[in-house]
Amino acid sequence: MAIVFSKKSGLNDDLWKVTDQVVRAVLMDTDNEKNNDDELVKSLFNIKKSDKFGEKMTGLTEMANFDIVDEGDNGVQDELQQGFSKLIEHKQFIKTFVCTAEMNEDGDIDTMKTAAANFVRAYKRTRAQYASDALTAEGESFMFGGKSLDKTTGDAKALFATDHPGKKSGVAAQSNVFTNGFGTDSKMLNRLANIGRNFKNASGNVMGYTFDTIVIPGNCPELEDTVKKIIKSDLTVGSNYNDVNTQKGLWNLVVNHRWVAAEGKAPYIIMSSEANKELSGSVFFDRIPLTMKDWVEEKSFNLNWSGRARMSAGFFDWRHVILGGADLGTTLS
Repeated sequence: MAIVFSKKSGLNDDLWKVTDQVVRAVLMDTDNEKNNDDELVKSLFNIKKSDKFGEKMTGLTEMANFDIVDEGDNGVQDELQQGFSKLIEHKQFIKTFVCTAEMNEDGDIDTMKTAAANFVRAYKRTRAQYASDALTAEGESFMFGGKSLDKTTGDAKALFATDHPGKKSGVAAQSNVFTNGFGTDSKMLNRLANIGRNFKNASGNVMGYTFDTIVIPGNCPELEDTVKKIIKSDLTVGSNYNDVNTQKGLWNLVVNHRWVAAEGKAPYIIMSSEANKELSGSVFFDRIPLTMKDWVEEKSFNLNWSGRARMSAGFFDWRHVILGGADLGTTLS
């Protein structure tokens, strides 16, 4: 994508007036967008560096339980087999910017500093939006930058699916996507956390991870208010009884400002930060960080900047996250 910064475009009239006075632009620093995009990515993904075109992850199945054998008998031979694998390929992101020679000379603006600040803001914003869209979209793919991108896990199912298979035979399919709304109390939260704790690995063994993070869209104030009450109140929310609030202190809330729910919708995600880390659930690879070049065109004397980065967001496992309030999924009665 290219941007041309010029007088004749008519978009920069406040920076160029055909008068005796030239307007001095007040530069905003790189933090004038108050959203902390870097922290958002860190809170949702395992951030790793890469020096390859992509990264492939795989695992092994688990052994079965020990058997009781009679004296002198051999133990039952078990086997380990390769688990599900996932290749995450890095994507290239590029932005260019052109400032005409006249605009640079007469606009009385520190164009170099302005361009650099804008590139940094755009890069951080893109990185966070890319990560957010990858995580929150329903289905096997999501759209970003006009491209359809994969968001399946190692089992070839969507990150949020009703039929995640096991690797060994006899392991029943599992769901981590539910249509049930959050509600006005902690009942659904507690129920989904219990489902997550009882997720089974590829061999059919209960994993026992504690879910401790709630992720909600940035435009659902009622949901945000309810969640804050549930995770901070001493007593049970929405009740006339003086019962102890069993959810207090167990959860961290992430208000994802890059996740915009459709009107009338209030989806939410619960996550186990421990499972996310140990299972390499949501992974964000920085292949090439923001790299900028600038030059002057010889024929026009226009100033040119180009910013480039390579990164990828993907999912090796699914057992660290549960989506609630989904359009399609399992409905709990």
